[in-house]
Amino acid sequence: MAGIAFVTLIIASWVTAASEFEGVDQSAEAIARDLANRDGLETSIALTGLAVIAGFWFVGSLHLRLTARGPSAAAWAAFGGGLAMVTLFLAGSAITSAAVTVASLRGDPQVAKALWLLEQGFSGVTGPALIVFMLGVSIASKSRGDLPRWLGYSGVVASVVVVVNSVLGSFNLAILVLLWVLALAVTMTIRPRPRQETALE
Repeated sequence: MAGIAFVTLIIASWVTAASEFEGVDQSAEAIARDLANRDGLETSIALTGLAVIAGFWFVGSLHLRLTARGPSAAAWAAFGGGLAMVTLFLAGSAITSAAVTVASLRGDPQVAKALWLLEQGFSGVTGPALIVFMLGVSIASKSRGDLPRWLGYSGVVASVVVVVNSVLGSFNLAILVLLWVLALAVTMTIRPRPRQETALE
């Protein structure tokens, strides 16, 4: 259930903040004004914070499942990539919160804009962590059999999507990656765990 909550909250935070800005070509003063006056952005930050809590729980639960029949390099790669992914979501939210604080306190608009632009660039930084996470889960699921093979194959496809988006300098297909994570979370919820696994979900 933690994984389902993670994906739901992340999507909700994106939807809440989706219409906050018109583009990076806005002046620093315009961006600072938006940051200071948009209640939706503060809601998005709060939702991301809740998503991070669920995300760490989900990654821990997944690691226990993937290592229930013994540790593997793929399972540990998935664990490390998952922790990095969730941590980067947290860092991006913290940077946005800092930008909002600077703007709300009537600080330097250039600082507020710089912080906001830094957060916008986090989609590219998150890409490698997502790739390691998805490939780790995919390899572990195919070699251990604890998760369906179609999930492993689709994880490889989702990894390719992330690579293509990173090369193109955008993250427009990120929703497809989140749908894969959602499918993983739902599968973990409805599929029986290995007998040796200790429940953390």
